[in-house]
Amino acid sequence: MKTFKTIIYIVITVLLITVIAGSLIVRDIKNGAKPVYQGEMAMPALEKPVEIIRDQRGVPHIYAENENDLYLAVGYTIAQERLWQMDLIRRATTGRLSEIFGEDYIQTDLFLRSLRMTGKSKMVLRNTDPEIINAIDHFVQGVNFYIKEAGKKLPPEFRILGYEPEPWTAENTANIIGYMGWDLAGGSLAGDVFMYKLIDKIGKEAATKLLPYHKYTGDPVYPDFKMDAAMEAAGSLADAAGKLNDLGISAFHGSNNWAVSGELSETGKPILSNDMHLGLSSPGIWMQIHQVVPGKLNVTGVVVPGAPFIIAGHNEKIAWGMTNLMVDDVDLYLEQTNDKKTKYMVDGQWQDIMTVKETIKVKKEDSVEKELKYTHRGPIISSFRDIEDADIAMRWSGNDMSNEIAAVYKLNRADNWTDFKEALYGFNSISQNFVYADIEGNIGLQTGGGIPMRDAHGAFVHPGDSSRYDWKGYVPHEELPYSYNPGNHFVSSANNPTVFPDNYPYYVGTYFSMPYRINRIREMLTEKDSYSIGDFKRMITDRRSDYAKKLGRLLLGVLHNTNDLNELEKEVYDNLSVWDFNMSPDMFVPTFFEFYRDTFASELLKDDMGDLYPGFSSKVRDYYLLMIINGEHKLYVDNIETEEEEKLDDILLSAYHKTIERMREQYTVDTDNWAWGDLHRFTARHPLGRISVLDRLFKLNVGSYRVGGSNHTVSPYSYGANFEIDHGASERHIFNTADWDESYTVIPTGTSGVPASEFYGSQTETYCNDGFYKDHFSREAVEEAGKYVLVFEPEGEES
Repeated sequence: MKTFKTIIYIVITVLLITVIAGSLIVRDIKNGAKPVYQGEMAMPALEKPVEIIRDQRGVPHIYAENENDLYLAVGYTIAQERLWQMDLIRRATTGRLSEIFGEDYIQTDLFLRSLRMTGKSKMVLRNTDPEIINAIDHFVQGVNFYIKEAGKKLPPEFRILGYEPEPWTAENTANIIGYMGWDLAGGSLAGDVFMYKLIDKIGKEAATKLLPYHKYTGDPVYPDFKMDAAMEAAGSLADAAGKLNDLGISAFHGSNNWAVSGELSETGKPILSNDMHLGLSSPGIWMQIHQVVPGKLNVTGVVVPGAPFIIAGHNEKIAWGMTNLMVDDVDLYLEQTNDKKTKYMVDGQWQDIMTVKETIKVKKEDSVEKELKYTHRGPIISSFRDIEDADIAMRWSGNDMSNEIAAVYKLNRADNWTDFKEALYGFNSISQNFVYADIEGNIGLQTGGGIPMRDAHGAFVHPGDSSRYDWKGYVPHEELPYSYNPGNHFVSSANNPTVFPDNYPYYVGTYFSMPYRINRIREMLTEKDSYSIGDFKRMITDRRSDYAKKLGRLLLGVLHNTNDLNELEKEVYDNLSVWDFNMSPDMFVPTFFEFYRDTFASELLKDDMGDLYPGFSSKVRDYYLLMIINGEHKLYVDNIETEEEEKLDDILLSAYHKTIERMREQYTVDTDNWAWGDLHRFTARHPLGRISVLDRLFKLNVGSYRVGGSNHTVSPYSYGANFEIDHGASERHIFNTADWDESYTVIPTGTSGVPASEFYGSQTETYCNDGFYKDHFSREAVEEAGKYVLVFEPEGEES
């Protein structure tokens, strides 16, 4: 018995020691990289002291006496908060995700390597001005100083996954061009691939009728822009993006921006609003930062972790923001290859296919040897896109020369509209509509980016055996659309079509966004004679749906004449009849609408599209529904699986009955269970937070908040399975050119990407409740709001 008790005692002691040791290890991993915000620190290569004041959001306001010191401190500060996110982006741009995540990412890595982002980056850096290279080099030094100083005290993700970061390089920073550019282009590729499959299913003539086209998408971004006669003469994988979404490093998907001049503002000066719509995760894609060299540079806004310059924000003279142009900068070519797949035909001549061997290292597995094949247009991507019966090559603008790094550097220093326009010349791989406002009272909107010049429509796969379909260069920057101080005193864009096609000789794109957001924005911009900052806060968080209004009224027109509704259907009808189309989280009618639009589309298209329907392009489906709603056509209305011929009213009513039944089965007959906000929730998920034990130990995921809106409202909250929100406004900025200190901002997560930091996810609740923080700019306002002060001293001078 005594021996038994001794054994029990030993076992319990060992277990306690194990638990305590485990707890200490978890605590060490969790807190090891907790950022230092207060005090003094020596930094090598620093010439003069640098002061970093952090406000209540943890946003660093960095004050340096020269640019070299500024970018050293910027590099250290960004790495201190976002090093693992930087490394994740680096691995995505170089196709090295399998090294840390395992074999599931082999195909993703292979596809990402086919994009050759690092080769493009080397070209960019070779052609960049020395002063910009100098800024990047100092930024890189700052990053690497943090990595060296951290030692084993790395952010928890490195320690959980069991690896250490390599030194940062200038190429890693330049690769962010490719990262952002590809994420913008991925939609064009998906659209082209879908059209290829759709043509195979229903034929080109029928597929063309479903092709999104300008006339169904409302007013363009630049409704008054026209080319003069002289200029008109110039016009004579496996789904890698899905894997990147899982990691929270998917970038641009949509955006809103607008500005009003002093004639429409209560301040008498312009006000500018911008919110870029991206994948939502923790940490978020943006980091807020303020960079100051007195008398030389004073700029604030957001950066992509890994790059030193402000992407969107304001300096002392101008403010700017951006929305995705939705340019079609990807084309696919059906190559004619020989039997051995070593050559391809162009204009009657055989050309060599270039083969590149790739070795992909895989975590806990042997390395994998793969081959990539290229024509002069780009990689042969057929196998990546589930197309086995053809050799399809991809042409992408991201492989051509551009210099977004230099462009953003110049934007940070621009003083006026002329400087602003000239800076945008560097944009070619990343194409945006840039909104502008300045302290002199001017507003504008300028297209910046690369619009390929081509002989054929870009939405179809082209014959590869002819050079006719190769690009002929890009539309000259001088011929890109713009609007400057328009007569209506406002500018706006929301990924809607760029121009009226009859006014512009160049094809821009096909897969523009639905007109619902831009319609609502322009409706709000014509409601009043004068707008306040409070009005802009209300507008940027607006949840009233133009889509729901249009489709809801079409449905109500049928229900008004229907007498065979059951009690639950009558209850929904009664509420729908008085609904103001606000996608409020506290109402159940928004839930009904989201179910209904899904059911309505299925009732119209599923019988005709068969097996293709589950993978049906959302853009093509939504354009099709818009054409139905607008009465532009009635294609595929009749259900081919029934003997009778259905009319549109029959489908509207059938979809109504089926929607109510779906909701009854899923949520019972009690409509209190249908509240939109109870189902439509936002959790800022960390890539490793999907593993519940890691989430519990390190608190990786942030919140679960009820929100309204949807992908068709100005305040956008798009969702995936089970209505879980996965995309939305990645930042909200309202810039007041009359008083920069009265500008406002918020992001969905927080400044820090380190879960132990008090600034990890610290803005999420405010964001979900439509709140804002003041965006302090003057030294006085920054000092008044300051919470912590950290001073970097030149090495050897630390006190």
